[in-house]
Amino acid sequence: MEEIVKIDTLLTLIDDHDEEVYLAVRDKLLETGSDVLPVLEHALDSSVNLLQHDRLELIIDQLKLIKLVDKTAHWVNSENKALLDGWILISTIHHSTIVHDKIELLIRRIVRDIWLEINDSLTSLEKVSVINHVFYELYHFELNTPDIYAPENCLINNLLVSRKGNLISLTALYSIIAQRLNLPIFPLGIGRYLILGYYEPRLSREIYGEKAEPFLFYINMEHKGALIGAKELEYVVHENRESIANAKVLSEGTMIKKLLLFLKYCYKSRGDEDKTNRTNKVLEKLRKY
Repeated sequence: MEEIVKIDTLLTLIDDHDEEVYLAVRDKLLETGSDVLPVLEHALDSSVNLLQHDRLELIIDQLKLIKLVDKTAHWVNSENKALLDGWILISTIHHSTIVHDKIELLIRRIVRDIWLEINDSLTSLEKVSVINHVFYELYHFELNTPDIYAPENCLINNLLVSRKGNLISLTALYSIIAQRLNLPIFPLGIGRYLILGYYEPRLSREIYGEKAEPFLFYINMEHKGALIGAKELEYVVHENRESIANAKVLSEGTMIKKLLLFLKYCYKSRGDEDKTNRTNKVLEKLRKY
């Protein structure tokens, strides 16, 4: 009760014309933490004072950012990180009201449609062909080539609705779907080059010899999931002075960092300083990746 009275007192001072008083009130509310958000949002909805309304919006905005940064830190430090959870988190930089259950439902639909077409008698190549058919031909996911630097391309909610994304977001979604289907498909980084690999070392050695790479084949998201072999990929990355021997499976944290870095570039290129700074705050929690 005492805490509620204290917050109510602070709210009566939030539109004080003395800037020092307002800043002191703001700092106290920020110190209270995100638990005070429902009270502030209720005050915002009922506010008829323009100065109070604007200041409440600013404080709520700052508290939401603090909450997002804290949640990101918790996700980074958790032992069992889910790529989807991290992706939903960073997408709230742009859309603060994303509903996790709706995202989960949309992904389950895609997984179900693929699962109905896949069976154990299919080869690895055939299984990936089924995924490609559903992903590209039934759901029409594609690179947003005309506006590749749109921030929305990086956001999981926008991608699932518009079906348009960039190389990183399409790769992330494809790998999430594959893992839900228990298929060994992982995002790989070869320098700056990003591709998916089908991990099947035993079969790869049987077909290509004992020195073969552990990935049976690769999936190129830049070309609608085109399947390519090790020799073809080696030729492609060699142009960038890279070798597939240096290919690394990218962790959930690394994929989220890639999405964030691209998102930051999109905001910066559009002159959106506020969202660029927000993205930077979240990026600080992923420095180790």
